[in-house]
Amino acid sequence: MNVAQLHQRPPQHVPTSRSAPPRLTHAQAVEAAKAISPRLAQRAAAAESLRRIPEETLNELHASGLMRLMQPARFGGSELGLDDLMNVVFVIARGCSSTAWVYSNLASHSWNLGQFELQAQEDIWNDDPHALAATGLAFPCGRATPVEGGYRLTGLWPFGSGVDASTWMLVGAMTERAGGAPERRFFLVPQSDFKSLDNWSSYGLTGTGSHDVQIQDAFVPEHRTVSAEVFAAGQNLPGAQLYKNPLFSMPTFAAFAYVLSSIPVATAKAAVEQFTQGMRARAGTYTGNRVAELASVQARIAEAASCVEFAETVIRRDWQTLEANVLAGEFPSMETKLRWKRNVAFATSLAVRAVDALMPAAGAGGLKMALPLQRQFRDIHAASAHIALTWDVHAAAYGQSALGLQPQGGLLL
Repeated sequence: MNVAQLHQRPPQHVPTSRSAPPRLTHAQAVEAAKAISPRLAQRAAAAESLRRIPEETLNELHASGLMRLMQPARFGGSELGLDDLMNVVFVIARGCSSTAWVYSNLASHSWNLGQFELQAQEDIWNDDPHALAATGLAFPCGRATPVEGGYRLTGLWPFGSGVDASTWMLVGAMTERAGGAPERRFFLVPQSDFKSLDNWSSYGLTGTGSHDVQIQDAFVPEHRTVSAEVFAAGQNLPGAQLYKNPLFSMPTFAAFAYVLSSIPVATAKAAVEQFTQGMRARAGTYTGNRVAELASVQARIAEAASCVEFAETVIRRDWQTLEANVLAGEFPSMETKLRWKRNVAFATSLAVRAVDALMPAAGAGGLKMALPLQRQFRDIHAASAHIALTWDVHAAAYGQSALGLQPQGGLLL
């Protein structure tokens, strides 16, 4: 592939004919990810140059069935849960964090689409069972006006990760209400009504194609909308009435942070494993001595590994508790949600600390563009900047609640 071909990028994804992928068990999903991950590492630099996930990677993810991991079985999906998604993400991130970010978003969005009314799901998947949706979740970025049969929607949303691979957008907007404050609401919009602005250019998670997305005065029928408060609670979601799987009753906002936090933690875990393996045989450039014999390197590996282990243990415990509670018909209190989000943000900060600890021990060799550590360093700092993962935001919200104060508005709780 020459440079000109590399930078040819369609403005939006055009669906291609695909055969039905297999429905996966948990073990099959992890094995499929293991088979793909080495090739993702080979394409990581290409993803950065393209600023999106290469078509070869998308085709592999579709063909393996991984893209339909959480899609309702009614439409051919595997209908697996959050724990299954996270285990797959931990494998994919070994190869490419940008791919893991896009994959985790798009695969989990099929679960979110399954929480809508059946007619909305049929609009999306009857003609194309492989259809994917990107998201724009910043409610103040959109305005919706009620009209007969639905809403007129206009807005400009940042950070539409994976929009180039998507034929639908799930966006949040503030909805006008007669005599009352605007309501937060979600809207499903087809590709014909949105435009990717192709403006994602970043130092980290460069390959995620997280472009701004614009919608101008699009009509959205009532059945393709749902109240954000219903999504937050989980108990009265339309999809929960359709499917027995408790996945579709899960409080969406409570789970959202885990969909994202698994990427920086998995990236840090991969960095520690790859760095440690590389240092076992490396000799110092000037002394010729084995780097593995340096106490400073040993201590930094210990620090990084500890950070990763603590981070992974806590977020796995919390998301498994969330799934178990929903299975039992129990829903988290506001205090529990704030604690979980605090833990997610702190786990992300530990993942950042892990990679930061490795960089000095890597020396100048760690800066080489051909090696994964510099990309992991950039990607993990980029991920930590997401509002769902930022320590300062969620530490303050938890502290406010602990002190009997109302947490700041605007958080996805």
